Amino acid sequence: MTRKRNKQSSFYKNPIVIGSALIIIISGYFLFKSLSGEKKLEQLDKKLAREKEETNRFNIETVSPEEVFQSINDTEINLVDIRNSSEYNLKHIESSINIPFDNLKKDISKFSKDKKNIIIDKENTTEGQILVDHFQKEGLDISYLEGGILKYAQQNYPLVSSGNINNPTDLIKVTSISAEDVKKRLLNGQIFSFIDTRPEYLYTTDKIEGSFNFPLEKIEKKKEELPVHKLLLYDSDPLRSFKTSVKLYDMGITNFYNCTDNYDKLKEILFSKNKK
Repeated sequence: MTRKRNKQSSFYKNPIVIGSALIIIISGYFLFKSLSGEKKLEQLDKKLAREKEETNRFNIETVSPEEVFQSINDTEINLVDIRNSSEYNLKHIESSINIPFDNLKKDISKFSKDKKNIIIDKENTTEGQILVDHFQKEGLDISYLEGGILKYAQQNYPLVSSGNINNPTDLIKVTSISAEDVKKRLLNGQIFSFIDTRPEYLYTTDKIEGSFNFPLEKIEKKKEELPVHKLLLYDSDPLRSFKTSVKLYDMGITNFYNCTDNYDKLKEILFSKNKK
């Protein structure tokens, strides 16, 4: 028993033996780390290969953000935003229409068959590419915005917002005046083009003579038809004319005022003989 203990003691006291053991342990540790790192790299390579395969398996036509921007006013091109409604209302590409993915994938009739269709996604997604691939095989003239609306925005192309009156950014886009101020300006010789943003059915039943009807819902499509004079926007609900004003600003049009009073009050003040 004593001899065995002495052998163990001499083992621990021998510096050569201890150094050799440490070298073996350290080498083993770094070998393990190296193998572990190589395994992680191998897993990463496989993941990237899978993603590349997923991307390349769809033989779909893509268009660049620049091409989409240039097609905004092209009546032969149909821009279809497949994001959900809340995302679309927050920011979207001018003149695009919103048909959420879940609604669109069920019904090919929602696409325009006599126009070129461009799908606008949030970014490149497998679901969006599958959708384009499917409808392309159905014979539609359809393509996919490369990189989605995120890439479009990153390249500094303008987006249109729905107009949030509680958002300071939207508030500073709009110069608002009251109906009383409108009348004073008219009496002082200022010329306005009256832009009624109410729905068409309301406009046709009651309107200010000489005014133009540009409903909030259609303003993006009718932008090119706007008169050249200073615009005065108004509505039965001033929030609607505010939203229209924000859209105009986002589309690069700034020669407008928004009336803070509703249509009935504006008409009353303009045509009341006792008002000066």
